[in-house]
Amino acid sequence: MTSKTNVVSGFSRTRFVEPARAPFVWALGYVVLFGVAFSTIAWSLGDTYSHLARPALASWAQAVTDAFTSGREYRPLFDLAIKASYETAGTWLPFYQALVMLLFAALLLLVVWLCRPVGPRRALAACVAISCVSALHTSRILFGFWPLNHYAFVMVCILLTIAVALAPATRRYDWLFGLLALIAMLGLELGVLIVPLSIVLWWFGAPGIGRRGVLSVAAGAVVYLVVRLTLAEYSGESLYADTGFIFQTVDAASLRARFGDSPWLLWIYNVGSTFLTIVASEPREGVFSFVESLLAHDMESWRWFHVGLSALTTLVIAGGLVRGWPWHERDRLLVVAGCALLVFGSALGFLYTRDRIGLAGGVGYALLLYVACASWLDDPPARWKRTSTAIIALVAVAWVIRSGETFFQLRDLAWDYRTEWTERFEELGARQEQTALLQQLRAAALEKTPADPRRDPAWTYFLFERRFRRASAAP
Repeated sequence: MTSKTNVVSGFSRTRFVEPARAPFVWALGYVVLFGVAFSTIAWSLGDTYSHLARPALASWAQAVTDAFTSGREYRPLFDLAIKASYETAGTWLPFYQALVMLLFAALLLLVVWLCRPVGPRRALAACVAISCVSALHTSRILFGFWPLNHYAFVMVCILLTIAVALAPATRRYDWLFGLLALIAMLGLELGVLIVPLSIVLWWFGAPGIGRRGVLSVAAGAVVYLVVRLTLAEYSGESLYADTGFIFQTVDAASLRARFGDSPWLLWIYNVGSTFLTIVASEPREGVFSFVESLLAHDMESWRWFHVGLSALTTLVIAGGLVRGWPWHERDRLLVVAGCALLVFGSALGFLYTRDRIGLAGGVGYALLLYVACASWLDDPPARWKRTSTAIIALVAVAWVIRSGETFFQLRDLAWDYRTEWTERFEELGARQEQTALLQQLRAAALEKTPADPRRDPAWTYFLFERRFRRASAAP
C-alpha cells in the first residue's frame, strides 16, 4: 500500500490549476448544434410508446410492482423514472427533449473535466476527444428517448465514478461508489461497468477511492443481484440472440444450430466485434460490411472515411501512448480508465453485438485519444515535428467533419419517426393497443413536419452514413 499512499499524497500536494475554457465552450457548441436537429424529433411509435404505455397507464402501486418484477430487461429505475416524468409533464415533448440534451451536455462536460486540459495544446487535445465522442456511431444512442434516455444517464454515472476516483478530496466519501453502482445497475445493465472500473482505478492508485470504496461497490453489486434474483420473473434465459456474424445477421435458432454447446466461440466473436467497431469502425453490429462491400465492388464513400479515420486515429493513439510513457499522474489514470472502459465495455457485447453496446468503449477510446494527442503536442519529435503536427491536425479536422454525420443522422431520425405515424402507421400501429395515449402521441408527432432529409445536398450522402436515399436517386 506504500505506492498507493504516495500517489494519494502526490495528488494532494498538486496545486489546482484552472482548466482551459475552450474545450467547455467547444462541448457546448456541439450541444447547441445537435440540439437544433434534435428539436425536430417527435415521438416514436415503435420506441417511445412501447416503453411509455405500461408505466404511464398504470397506478403507482402497479408501476412499482411491474418495475421490480420484470424479466429479461431488468431496469426498474428507468421504468419508475418514466412514470414520474409522465406524472410531472405528461406528453409535453420539450420537457423530454430538454432532459436528453442536458444529459448529453453533462456527458461532454464530464469528459472535459476528466481531461482537465491546461494550456492551448492540451485544450486542442480535449477538443479532439469531444469531437470523437460526438462523432462515433456508438454514441448515437445518446439521442434516443423512450421517452427518457437511460443509456446517457448511466454513462454519466460511469463518468462521475471516474471523476470522483480521480479527486483526492472525495476519498472520505468513497462509500458513494456503491450508491452510484447500485443506481446505475438498476437503471441499465451498462451500469455493471462501475464494478470492474472502480476496482481497476483503486488497484492503480486513484486517489479518490480506497478499500472502503471497493467494498461499497461490491455491496452495491450484491444488493442488485439479490433484488433481481429475488423479485424478477424469468421465463428462461437463452444463450443465443439474433446478432451479426461475418457478413450477415443471423437469428438465434441458426446460431444455436451452428455453435450448439459451445456458445463461448460466438461470445469471443461478439466481444471482438464490439472492440473492433470502436477502434476501426468495422464491423458494424457484427457484420463486416466494409469488407463485404469491398469484395462486391460496391463500396460507399463514407465507409472509406469511417474506416480510414478510425485506423489513423488508432495508430495515433498507439504511438502517442507509447512515446508518452511514463505518463503524468493524471494522464496515467486516464489511460487506466480509458482502457478499462474499452475492454470491459466491449465485453458487455458477448451475447450479441449492437452499435449502442460500444458506447462506454467509445468514451474510453476518446480519453485515450486525448492523452495520445497531448503527448504528441506537448513534446513533438524533433525530426518529424511538422509531420506529427500535421497528422494531429488532420485527425482533429476529420473528427470535426465526421461529427457532422451525427447532425444529419438526427435529421434522418426525425423523418423516420414521422413515417412511423404516417406511411407505416397501419403496419406498426396495428401491433399497439389503441389507447387515448397513443392518439395523443400521434397528434403531437404530426403537429409539425420536419425537413425531408432526402432532399439534402448530395455531398452529405457522399461523406456521411444516411438512413435514406436521396430523392433524386430513389426509384
